[in-house]
Amino acid sequence: MSDCISKQDVQDVIDFAQAIAAVSGEYGMYSPMMSNQLLQSLNNNPRIPTLESIQDALGKYKEDAGTLQSYMDFMSNYDMVFKRTMYSYANVLAFDLSMTCINAYSQQDYKSEEYEEDKKRVYDFLDKFRYKDEFRKCVVEVLLHGVYFTWFRKTKWKNQGMKYALQVMPQRYCMLTGYWEKGLLYDFDYSYFLNPGVDINGFDPSMAKMYRQMFVDGDGRLYNYRPTTPLNKRTGKYAYWGQTSPEDGAWVVKLNPENFNTTPYLAPFLKDAITSAEIQKLQRDKDIIGASAILAGEIRLFDSAKSQKANQFAIDPKTLGGFMAKAKAGLGSLLKIAALPLENTKFYQFTDSNSDMYENTLATTAGVGSGISRVIYSSDRMSNAEIEAGIIDQYNTMKPLYYQFENFLDFFVNKLTKKYKFHFTLDGCSYPFEREKRFDKLTKLADKGLVMNSSQWASAIGIEPQVFERSLAESKYTEWVEEYSQMLMNVNTANAGSAGEAGRPKKEDGSLSDSGELNRDSEEGI
Repeated sequence: MSDCISKQDVQDVIDFAQAIAAVSGEYGMYSPMMSNQLLQSLNNNPRIPTLESIQDALGKYKEDAGTLQSYMDFMSNYDMVFKRTMYSYANVLAFDLSMTCINAYSQQDYKSEEYEEDKKRVYDFLDKFRYKDEFRKCVVEVLLHGVYFTWFRKTKWKNQGMKYALQVMPQRYCMLTGYWEKGLLYDFDYSYFLNPGVDINGFDPSMAKMYRQMFVDGDGRLYNYRPTTPLNKRTGKYAYWGQTSPEDGAWVVKLNPENFNTTPYLAPFLKDAITSAEIQKLQRDKDIIGASAILAGEIRLFDSAKSQKANQFAIDPKTLGGFMAKAKAGLGSLLKIAALPLENTKFYQFTDSNSDMYENTLATTAGVGSGISRVIYSSDRMSNAEIEAGIIDQYNTMKPLYYQFENFLDFFVNKLTKKYKFHFTLDGCSYPFEREKRFDKLTKLADKGLVMNSSQWASAIGIEPQVFERSLAESKYTEWVEEYSQMLMNVNTANAGSAGEAGRPKKEDGSLSDSGELNRDSEEGI
């Protein structure tokens, strides 16, 4: 037997030791650098694409959804038009929340102590869970990766009470495996916890329990893996994969939950965006060539009577070189000189017949990716009607996500209440014209005697329902209205317009014609 061991033998021993240490839970080699790398790897897996590789992945999107997600990671940090297009979809959602009790039917119910207590529990949850911020993070991840795996975490902070947040799960270690009436289900690859530096205490306690069953107490066999088991019994294991359950906090967000393929929505946009850099380089090369010129002409020759041989120059090369040096020093580096002194001197310069090539490419690329392309990139004007139509189109594309977030709130909030259950509704576009229309609709209903609850008004003006109700109570009990403002409108006062001007009421921007927009902008100095 040889006394020497190979490099592979050494690596096998190291890997074996690391696996034992990781399984025993005593692998304590942590560092800030390792923690940072693990955090970045949770939802970042970029790969540099080419036009050919993008087209190939799109052609095999069912098998290459992960590759397209990696291309999305790269492109969102490589091309600004691509990034702005993606965020134009994410930013269109306002997450305006309204709520109603689904099992209160009479005045006695609404006046009961149980109702007030359950409503306080709901408001306490909304205060401690920043749903607008958390849901927006989900939307960005869904646009990047087509699907987002997360975990609803509950943490108690000493005397500050319970806090709620959505934890980012290692996206490459999660896989869709089922669905239920409120959304999708996924399994988790527990080999993630065998990676150096991963602390399982940073995850939900139910995962530590599953990890121990799988690696410490288990005997390596398959355990009751059934995709159709009820939520409270999703404890099945297959190899390193373990089931997760919404009962413990596991949640999935997907733009189109009716399709289980995880190709991102903007994946087809990749092939248009990737060409922008190439066109930019071509335009830059043309600009550099166009900034240079050549001054050239004919060098005079002796005529046949005076020259002793054919094609003899009338000036010797040394003298010609002196003239060239003087001329070059005076004209600078961007003007090329063929020879001086010359006859029939001419000036040659490249003329770009398509100087708007790069600008047109950016505009076209933005137009492919978004209905509000000229808001993202444009050198000309876009009418208000076009902007509103484009925004509504993007809003309708993203609106299905609201239903998934509503299911999330219905599921987790109603686990906290005792007798009364609530349904939550998310609505609204972040652009002002949409909120104005909703507010106007509520006002018209109120004029007819149909007054909606306070959360509907809060939603229409973009305030969280519990904040809106507390603000009303504070205004009432501190007598702010009586002391500081006359809130009631005098119906006998003449309509002076929004700016104190006489005449008919001012039209909304969206209802103006193109010429009307130009006139208003010129009056306002835009």
